[in-house]
Amino acid sequence: MKKLIIALLILITPYSGSFAANYHGMGRNAYVYRNFDKAREYFLLDVKDNPNRGDSYYFLGELEKTLKNYDESLRYFQIAVTKNTTRKYLINAYWNMIILFEEKGDYNNLVKYCRELWFRTGDGSAKQKIESIVNKILWTDNEQAIAKYNQAVELSKKGDNTGALQLYRECLSIDSNFLAPRFEIGMKAYNAGNENEALSQLNYIGEKIPFYAEVHLILGGINFKNRNYNAAAENYTSVINFGFIDKKTEYNATLKRGTCYYQTGRFDEAEKDITASIDYFKNDSEPLIMLSAIYIKKKNFEAALKILGRAESISGTNPVVLFQTGSIYYFQNDSKYVSYFDRLYDITKSDDNGIKQYLRAFTLLLNNHFENKKYARALEISESVNKIQKDTDVITISAKSSYNLQQYEKAVSLFEQIPLNSNTRLMLASAYARTQNKEKSMALLRSIINDPSIRTEAMKNPSLKPYIEEMERSKNDELKRQQQELQRQQELKRQQELELQKQQELKRQQELELQKQQELKRQQDLELQKQQELKKQQDLELQKQQELEKQNNLNNTESKESTNADN
Repeated sequence: MKKLIIALLILITPYSGSFAANYHGMGRNAYVYRNFDKAREYFLLDVKDNPNRGDSYYFLGELEKTLKNYDESLRYFQIAVTKNTTRKYLINAYWNMIILFEEKGDYNNLVKYCRELWFRTGDGSAKQKIESIVNKILWTDNEQAIAKYNQAVELSKKGDNTGALQLYRECLSIDSNFLAPRFEIGMKAYNAGNENEALSQLNYIGEKIPFYAEVHLILGGINFKNRNYNAAAENYTSVINFGFIDKKTEYNATLKRGTCYYQTGRFDEAEKDITASIDYFKNDSEPLIMLSAIYIKKKNFEAALKILGRAESISGTNPVVLFQTGSIYYFQNDSKYVSYFDRLYDITKSDDNGIKQYLRAFTLLLNNHFENKKYARALEISESVNKIQKDTDVITISAKSSYNLQQYEKAVSLFEQIPLNSNTRLMLASAYARTQNKEKSMALLRSIINDPSIRTEAMKNPSLKPYIEEMERSKNDELKRQQQELQRQQELKRQQELELQKQQELKRQQELELQKQQELKRQQDLELQKQQELKKQQDLELQKQQELEKQNNLNNTESKESTNADN
């Protein structure tokens, strides 16, 4: 029984394998006899067992197309061209898709698959198909506009560009959607260097025909030049996706698009494009520089240094390579930056624009040389920087470097241009002394010498020490004179105070005498008043006596008269 089962398994196993392997043939057979349901079943079984068999996908597409299931048909054809498909069926699959997309009015996909077909098989008719589509869209049905266009073409052939342009514009006034004359106007403007007019005309065409790669290549160049990076990126995308172009043009467009992405902050997309371009431009450092800039933006400095190393091996004197490499080393606190910035300075020092472009790097460089007492190099670089930009810190280093190089006249002229602190005042005072300008030197010393640390430093300077000693002698003499004057003033003040005291005592005596006199006068006045009162009393008494006497006399007279009367 076991032997029988084993024998049966041996017979069944190869049969099952050959049966499975023949699904494609069985599907083809069913397809020929238009048994489409069975054919579909076998082809689907085949691609399940053989996922990379493109021929079965192709026949599935043909089958669905016959049944007018066009969307499903397109799906199978699209899969077929990605699998291992026999060349004949591969070409047929592409052309089926091209026709179906044309019927749908989907020109972008039509161009996409025409382009794939051309690149994969070299089928020139695919390129011609695109040209015919472009020409169809460029053209018009307006007979009057066509007649004008043909007249313009004839004038252009005869060299009458002015007349031709006039007629092309008349075409547009007849039919503004007639793109062919607009193309001619745009190209003539472009060839004449009128990029604004070219951009206006060709951009209209580019919007109407996004797969017109030749136009987008021109538009991309203009927009890139004018730094319209978003627009340029779209133009180069059209070139890359739809253009029947050679590898050089493709990689150039990819590199330019990557640059546009970089300029607009789309660093991941930029990295992808530029990385794709690098291997083609093996002897060109520019893609490497751009890629390193992307890594720097992403703070991936190690990757940037590796890329810059490749760029340096191609062009060791490229200023951007030297600048970016030096900048990374500076950021990492690595002194290697000095050698790169030195090389950068040496190749740009004769060019003011170069100095201006890398001003920050050269400022860092001259500071490093000054700190390391390389005064001649620091002075050389600082003078180059000062030609471009007057900076107080840079002028200070120039002045100090000149002083340390014993170029005292130059040091003086530089120090006099900037605000000074105590230390730079001391250096300038020394420079004045060494250029025989004693008066200015001593004037500066007087303003800073009261600082003990500055005085100690100044006394170490053989040019300034005699001035300081002279100033101190003068100061001592002045102090002595001031003391003597103070004593004189104090004595004078004492004498004045004594005199004042005398005058005050005299005044006091005079006031006392005056008081005595006033008191005497008061006593005299009182005495006078008493005498006057006494006299008044006496006068009253006298008056009384006289009155009494008068009364007595009257009484006597009356008595006598009475007596006489009696008699």
